[in-house]
Amino acid sequence: MAPSVSIVICNYNYAGFLGEAIASALAQTVPCQVVVVDDGSTDDSRRLLADADPRVEVVLQANGGQLAAYNRGFAACTGDVVIFLDADDALEPQAAATVAPLFDEGVAKVHFRLRMVDADGRAIGGCVPHMLACGDVLAPLVRHGLLYASAPGSGNAYRRSVLARLFPLPVDLADRVGADFFTIYGAAAFGSVASCEAPLGHYRLHSQGTSSADAMVFGNAALGNNEATKVESRYVRLRALVAQRTGGAVVYPLRLLDFSVQKSTFAMGVLAKPYLAAVIGSGDVLAQLLKSIWLRREYGAAKCVGLSLWALLVLLAPRALGHRLARHVCNPASRTSA
Repeated sequence: MAPSVSIVICNYNYAGFLGEAIASALAQTVPCQVVVVDDGSTDDSRRLLADADPRVEVVLQANGGQLAAYNRGFAACTGDVVIFLDADDALEPQAAATVAPLFDEGVAKVHFRLRMVDADGRAIGGCVPHMLACGDVLAPLVRHGLLYASAPGSGNAYRRSVLARLFPLPVDLADRVGADFFTIYGAAAFGSVASCEAPLGHYRLHSQGTSSADAMVFGNAALGNNEATKVESRYVRLRALVAQRTGGAVVYPLRLLDFSVQKSTFAMGVLAKPYLAAVIGSGDVLAQLLKSIWLRREYGAAKCVGLSLWALLVLLAPRALGHRLARHVCNPASRTSA
């Protein structure tokens, strides 16, 4: 028998999108448990949930942040496989039926691509991520602190027994979001990762950014924020969580190495400085970026060479060209702009 699937939707003030997310979960071609956790919304979300389809299990809680909502949602779900669906995203009807059979023995997580849509749900072209890791992703993580190439939160399905070893997630009042960081990179400690190349959902971009800083990051939470600092803080908590939940059998190194963070940090740092100052003072951050490229096992030699040349061009090219090159790699949404 195929594994049963639970879809957990965590919502906070996304009444305008929540109905679409719920409808996509209920429209799966195989029966799925659908749980919605509302994290103290102050918009029309709770009125919408009061009239929701009776197949939807609604959990209401005071506002505690995404990590707290994940904890409540996991406690309520019963499926062998769990998908955490962001309330502003949606799944294709065949998503659950496609990922469930991919949980072979030892697979902790299956991830898949998501089609990018704008705030109104219109396709803007392209999918994220460009590349999906698969197999044993733990070894480079333990050896180098290297975060593997993963889909965003809604593009992941987890073996419930693996999540049971991670949950409850550590709630931090200073950073109440980023719950998927802990599930994505925590699951690696308990099994391998499988991938599905087909896009099985929609990733909604609320803004593609207009300032130089915004254009160098991808996604919604990172826009205008110091994402590198947040990721580093989450990594410290993840490292402690994994060490505790594995009884010290798996210990991630003190320092993380993440290409998605390194490329944006490098590009924004270079382009924010005068040309000569950037060229002279970029040695350390460039070295970290190149390390994050060449240690990626899923990257072939040609890709590593191409990304290394890209980094050098961003640093050495005239600023206008460097900015365009940086944005093209750092922000996938920029590749779909008219």
